[in-house]
Amino acid sequence: MKKSALKFWMSAAVASVLAAPSWAQSPALAQLLNAVGAPSAPAAPAVPAAARVSATSLASVAPGSDLLPHFSDPGRVQTIMAIISEVYNGQPLPYGRDGIVFENREGLLPQQPRGYYHEYTVMPPVGSPLVLNVGNQSFQMEPPNGTRGAERLIMGSNDELYYTPDHYRTFISLQVVP
Repeated sequence: MKKSALKFWMSAAVASVLAAPSWAQSPALAQLLNAVGAPSAPAAPAVPAAARVSATSLASVAPGSDLLPHFSDPGRVQTIMAIISEVYNGQPLPYGRDGIVFENREGLLPQQPRGYYHEYTVMPPVGSPLVLNVGNQSFQMEPPNGTRGAERLIMGSNDELYYTPDHYRTFISLQVVP
């Protein structure tokens, strides 16, 4: 195959695979397409980040007033309770990857079919303590790096709720206090 035909085929393949709505306005995609000489991806209409992913029907954990085990940082509790409320009420979520399927690759949660678990970004308030106690466990937290940090909330289809302070190395089963 000639170099020009290969370049066209590769650019068309890259464009068709990556030019999904979530990638359409990505600077990384524009650079990649430019590097291989492909035309730019069609511009998607501007959609605020908070409106991209809706939480509709992903979990049925009802909002409450507190969490068990107890968190030493009330700001994180408020953040987690806000996520639970948004998901429960089908409201838009602030981060583009919120609500994606959590695949449990680590095998640390009970095995369930794909699509059973969904994950959400826990972005603690600015100034949150870097030492976090959850129940009898203590964690040295890293300041959020980038836009999502390491903390996640995992919701299962049957009201299970897990918090990971360290990007899937530790999972803590949570209960919502009504």
